Amino acid sequence: MKPYSLFIALLLGLSAVATAQTSIYYPDNSIKVTAYGRELPLAWCGGFNNAQFSMGDLNNDGLQDLVVYTKGIGVQTFINKGMLGGVPYYEYFPQYADNFPPCYDYLIMVDYNHDHIPDVFEQGITGVNVYKGYYNSRNQLCFSQYKQLYYYNDLCAGGAANAFNNPGDIPAVVDVDGDGDYDIVSYDILGGYMNLYKNKQADLGLPADSIYIALRDKCWGKVYQGFYRTHNLGTSCDNSCLGSKTSRGNKMTHTGNTPCLFDYDMDGDYDYLDGSVSFNEMTFLKNGRIENGGVDSMIYQDTMWQTGGTQIDINTWPAAFNIDIDQDGKPDLLISPNGGGLGLSADNTKNVWFYKNYSTTGHPDWRYVTDSMLVGDAIDCGTNATPMLFDYNKDGKLDLFIGSDGYANHTTGIMRSRMSLYENTSTPGNPSFNLVTTNFLNMDTCGFQGTSPAFGDLDHDGIKDMVVGHNDGSITFYKNTATSDTVTPVYSYAQRILTDNTGAQIYVSGNAMPFIYDIDHDGNPDLLVGNYYGTLYYYRNISTTAGVKSLKLITQNLGHIQADPAQTAGCNSAPFIGKIDSTGVDKLIMGSNSGNIYLFDGLSGDTSVTYHLVDTNYSFIDSANNGYNHYGSIIAAYWNLKATPVVGDVSGSGKFQMFIGDTRGGVRSYQLKRRDNYSTPILVEDARFILFPNPTGDYLNVNWSGILSDNIMVEITDMQGRRLYGEQMLTQQQTAHFDVSGYVDGMYMLSVTSGERKYTQKFTIVR
Repeated sequence: MKPYSLFIALLLGLSAVATAQTSIYYPDNSIKVTAYGRELPLAWCGGFNNAQFSMGDLNNDGLQDLVVYTKGIGVQTFINKGMLGGVPYYEYFPQYADNFPPCYDYLIMVDYNHDHIPDVFEQGITGVNVYKGYYNSRNQLCFSQYKQLYYYNDLCAGGAANAFNNPGDIPAVVDVDGDGDYDIVSYDILGGYMNLYKNKQADLGLPADSIYIALRDKCWGKVYQGFYRTHNLGTSCDNSCLGSKTSRGNKMTHTGNTPCLFDYDMDGDYDYLDGSVSFNEMTFLKNGRIENGGVDSMIYQDTMWQTGGTQIDINTWPAAFNIDIDQDGKPDLLISPNGGGLGLSADNTKNVWFYKNYSTTGHPDWRYVTDSMLVGDAIDCGTNATPMLFDYNKDGKLDLFIGSDGYANHTTGIMRSRMSLYENTSTPGNPSFNLVTTNFLNMDTCGFQGTSPAFGDLDHDGIKDMVVGHNDGSITFYKNTATSDTVTPVYSYAQRILTDNTGAQIYVSGNAMPFIYDIDHDGNPDLLVGNYYGTLYYYRNISTTAGVKSLKLITQNLGHIQADPAQTAGCNSAPFIGKIDSTGVDKLIMGSNSGNIYLFDGLSGDTSVTYHLVDTNYSFIDSANNGYNHYGSIIAAYWNLKATPVVGDVSGSGKFQMFIGDTRGGVRSYQLKRRDNYSTPILVEDARFILFPNPTGDYLNVNWSGILSDNIMVEITDMQGRRLYGEQMLTQQQTAHFDVSGYVDGMYMLSVTSGERKYTQKFTIVR
């Protein structure tokens, strides 16, 4: 595994601080997790919310691997390991996700140039942007920018026009006309008719490595989707100049469509399932191209597919994906929610429906299998998982508690929070966890919104209590009434909203993330609370009488630190303090809304000092992998990523393990390992361009579409400032592709100078 992608600090215009690190945390999926009597093969993948599915060979071994994209977060990559016990088997390999370009709204993988290497289509700036796939020297799939797609045959438009796809929609990229090249079908700006953008590569005899599109039909399929579930079949539109909308009527519903074109009955034409933002179900439309002399026209519809069978019912805008997930040679259907803000109010556990394809030519046969495909193979607690390690059963091993924002009620969309407990069942050299319960203390009966746990003795009786933070900024106190701290705790629901020494209820401005630690070194564990604004509240434990807690607010900004300081709100600090490396010194790491992990030291016991910021991207961990848009800003500014870290030696081997709660409701696992030192402090301006893959070993792609001024200078320097490359380029070129295979492993700087402004980013070469 290699360090993750771009430094968020650079994108925000911060000092990217990274001191010498002899060890960093690398993804580690070796810890066995069992639940309900079976092992979870995808335990540490981070969960699934609003997933989009594609397949392609990631490691050049001839097998189709699985790629899962979540808008606003990025990519998860799963390697195809063949069949195990008659069931397709995938393993989570996150390092392949580092090679994907930043994608916006959707990610579709097809081999558009027929070189047997998958390429990527995504929203881009205008609607459809294409990246070309290639394999690096390690047989890892990587990508270089090809182009944004425009067409020129619309006389009414009077010039080049973009292949349009409504933001949030997912287009279809398929060979509609069977001529061997990939076309694009997407809904128009009003969301009523579908446009066909025909690829004329084959027609014009162009090289296979090219795409040349023309807007061929403004009402492909001769169908109109209005306010109602029922579509109007047999419609027509004015294609005289491919610009008039006079005969289209008025759209009476919100835009928001996810058409999935697939050959339902294996008769050689494309039928489709239509997902709408307005409905939980999907409408199926059968293509009568065979019956109508070669003209794509929908002749039948099932407005609530499958009527009479297992009907799709997904809260918040379903989307279907036609991939061969079970590796039997026939593409199946996976269906998941496309809306709901990464699972907030959308179905977030039973949210990947699988319909297996048993069809033969002329005889459609699609059978429902499960509503939790892949989800049941992972730790998945709904949305925004918040892990904490604590030896609950007092066997000397750290158990894993996981709170979350909760599980969405399918009908109401209301989140109901619970807490899971995984018992540490490790033996020497074999770390493992086993699920005990997904509803610890029956918390789902309490009406909590968010359950972030912390453990420690707050009432001065020598026995560790539990506190649970909530999304509204409040904290619930559970008193441990066990006879001693050497036996399994007995938690009693003592105080719905924790109070301070004055009797005032404790609220911390939202998203309370508590941690209990003796920060002032006086022998009493104190209460620290991360919050919506990214600071740390510090309540000093001034308890003196056993069993009587007394917490005094000292400051709302302990250490004068903040997660994601370039944001004014929604920073969501998540603290952990303890030993995290071989130095033996307690340090503070803090998760954030951006997905970055911040590292601080200087915890001397003096709570009035400013803590020292060591790293803004600790161990290069980025929960928002690929989560950048095309305008130089960060998706995290409006998506809620909330990375929540905790560290401990779970195997008893002296090796540190880090667990990070994920927005998708899962947990990712990392192990501390040695590495070479490539890092050095540096101050840079805010970046307006994108580098990928980063790290790299062969080629580096640069996209400066966020820079709109005159011609630019692109330079590469080493960390001592020595210039290794420099070239003047045209701003309108927007992209460049560099061969860095001759550079030695290490960290470098790439800068883009435009006028008086210079934008700089780090990149790493690791082989």
